[in-house]
Amino acid sequence: MFDGRHSRGRRRVLLICVAACVGSFVGGMSRAARGEDASAPDPAAPLRIHVIAAGEYDPMTSLPEFKKHLEAHYRVTCTISLGDKGTPSRLDDLDELKSADLLLLFARRMKLSEEQMAIVRAHWEAGKPIVGLRTACHAFQAKDNAVIDREVFGGNYGGGPSGSGPLAVASDEAARHPVLAGVEPFRSATYIYGNGPLAEGVVLLQVCESKDRKLPATWVHEFRGGRMFYSATGALDDFQNESFRRMLTNAIFWTSHRDPEMMKKPAG
Repeated sequence: MFDGRHSRGRRRVLLICVAACVGSFVGGMSRAARGEDASAPDPAAPLRIHVIAAGEYDPMTSLPEFKKHLEAHYRVTCTISLGDKGTPSRLDDLDELKSADLLLLFARRMKLSEEQMAIVRAHWEAGKPIVGLRTACHAFQAKDNAVIDREVFGGNYGGGPSGSGPLAVASDEAARHPVLAGVEPFRSATYIYGNGPLAEGVVLLQVCESKDRKLPATWVHEFRGGRMFYSATGALDDFQNESFRRMLTNAIFWTSHRDPEMMKKPAG
C-alpha cells in the first residue's frame, strides 16, 4: 500500500532539481548584472591546466615541480604528459587536454601521430590559451610549427642571432601589463633565441639586451579570440628565479582571464 511518504519523497526530489536550476539561472543573471559574460568560464572556478613537457632544457624536471607549486598555492587542477629528451612520437594522457582550460607547453620537435596532433590543434583552433616556453615555438613537426609559431604565438623563430644579456621591460606599456606585475628584471640562465619581425598585434613585454641589440624575449598575442603567451626563457635554473616563476604564474592566469589573487588557496 502506498502512503504519503512516497509522494513527499517525490516532491522533495522535484524541489531540489528546481532549486538547482534556479540557482544556476540566478548565478548567470548576477554575473550578467556585474557586466560579465554569463556564458564565459566562471573566473572564480578552479582552473584546469594540462602540461606537455618533452625535449631539451629539462622541462620533464622543471614542469612537474612547477605543477606541484601551482597545486599547492592556487585553485588549479593539473594533468601532465611527459616525453623525453629524444623525439617523442606519442604522449601518454594527452586526452586530458581535451577538457583543459589551458595548455602549458614546453617541448621540442616532437613527431606526434596525426591522432594526437589533432588533439593539440583542436585546443588552439578553439582559441583556448597556451602558455609556451623556450622551444614551444618549434614543439612539433614543421607544418604545425609554422602555425603555432607565426599564427598562434605571433613569433618568427629562425634560430638566427641570439643573445645572453639581461632581460628588460620592453616599453612603458609593457611595464603596466598584468603578466609583469611584481616581476623584476632578470637574466635567463640560457641564451635568448633570435626572432624576426613579430606578428601584427603582438605586445612585446621583455627584450634581451645583448651588446648593441635588443632581441624579443617575451610577448603576448591573440589567436582566434584567445590569449597566448610565449617566452624564450625556461632553462632549468630559471625556475629557481622568483621573478621568472611570478611571470609564468601571471601568464597562466592572465591568458585564462583569471585574477591570481582570487585563485589563491586560503592560507593554512
